[in-house]
Amino acid sequence: MLTIQFGQCGNQLGHTLFSEISTDMECVNTGVSYKTNYQYVEDTFNRWFSGISKSNDRLARAILIDTEQKVINKIYNNKNNSWTYSTKNVICQAGGGCANNWAFGYLVKGYELSDVILNCIRQEIEKLDHFDGFLLLLSSAGGTGSGIGSYITKLLHEEYNKKPILNTTILPFSFGEVCTQNYNTLLTLAKLYNESDINILFENEQIYNICTSLLKKSSINLQDMNKVISEKLLATFQPVNYEKHNINSLLSQIACHPSYKIAIIKSTPHIPVTSTSYEPIYNWNSYIHHLKQTLRISNLNSQLTNVELKIPSNLLSNTIHHTYATSVSNVLITRGTMLEQDLIMKNILKEKHLYANWNTIDWFTHLHQNRKFLNHDKFLALITNNSQISYSLDIFLNKTWKSYIHSAFLHQYKQFGLEEDDFLQAFSVLENVVKEYKELISHTN
Repeated sequence: MLTIQFGQCGNQLGHTLFSEISTDMECVNTGVSYKTNYQYVEDTFNRWFSGISKSNDRLARAILIDTEQKVINKIYNNKNNSWTYSTKNVICQAGGGCANNWAFGYLVKGYELSDVILNCIRQEIEKLDHFDGFLLLLSSAGGTGSGIGSYITKLLHEEYNKKPILNTTILPFSFGEVCTQNYNTLLTLAKLYNESDINILFENEQIYNICTSLLKKSSINLQDMNKVISEKLLATFQPVNYEKHNINSLLSQIACHPSYKIAIIKSTPHIPVTSTSYEPIYNWNSYIHHLKQTLRISNLNSQLTNVELKIPSNLLSNTIHHTYATSVSNVLITRGTMLEQDLIMKNILKEKHLYANWNTIDWFTHLHQNRKFLNHDKFLALITNNSQISYSLDIFLNKTWKSYIHSAFLHQYKQFGLEEDDFLQAFSVLENVVKEYKELISHTN
């Protein structure tokens, strides 16, 4: 797999991601035999790294792309890790950024950098005996990640149309990032929906709330949030026991219908570092029950607790009835030791009422890895493609429409060649996505 990092957010997230990969590889308390751990580490290396540098550091199989040098320089010059980036895979065009403008990134900077970027990608792929696909990291708020990221995704779709393209898109806070963030997000999500195979969304507000509610951090920085996102991604993409598991098989399980190509990752447990050694002992079923509760949706406009921000409980109730989001598909990945007295009973996530009526096969997949993950005795990730996605997108669309009908900031995009029709087409794409997800029929358990 080749990771491509775009802009400030994508590069900072990528740096944290590879740091977490190395931490996971170097864990001592793995819960498995030396041979099993050795195979896990080797599989991890082959997935994420391209070799060893002259200074004996692991070389990340990643390409860094930005239009400003500050973040790139800070990341590349960080020598406190047992891994590094290849110098020739750092692409940074001096002369300023993309002014938080999707049109400038897509129509100007993306075009200018495309040849250099594609040549770099080809060189990385030519080294591989087997190529799984692309993992693109970007934010939708600014101009570089959203604009250049969208443009390169389009080119990859044209040149490597048989290889999976997975986008990881970070959605901005509702308020307070940049004044053009809603337009940038609209144009990014619409373009990626047509050009990539799946888009895994992370909402900054949700990640921030995990840091405050579960990790108990009083002062939260980008590194804290990127670490949570990285844990979710690695819980999804790190090796599992099933030998034939790869990016393509995971993609076919999550995005099994061409009209539903968006996913979110629910995960548990998230525990403060100071409390890791005192982690409460929950059985597998408590965690799985907790993840099922994260699929709840509000009924009759009632206010619903965000279950992912709550601590799991061993007290399971069979009497409370809830309304659940309708899923296209769910993939549960469990990591940790499974004992005879603590088996993984995943049947509550296989119940047919949780899924769309038209999906009659392969709506649920369970994958397991015996090795501990980042020193957690147990860690679970639920990659879900469900109707919850429509709620946040619908709110975002309404806010963006309000800006658009007043022509707010539109001149900033038109000066670089974007037309009214481009906005209307993007609105049409996303409104259709929301409509498709809303039409997934909900059932009550």
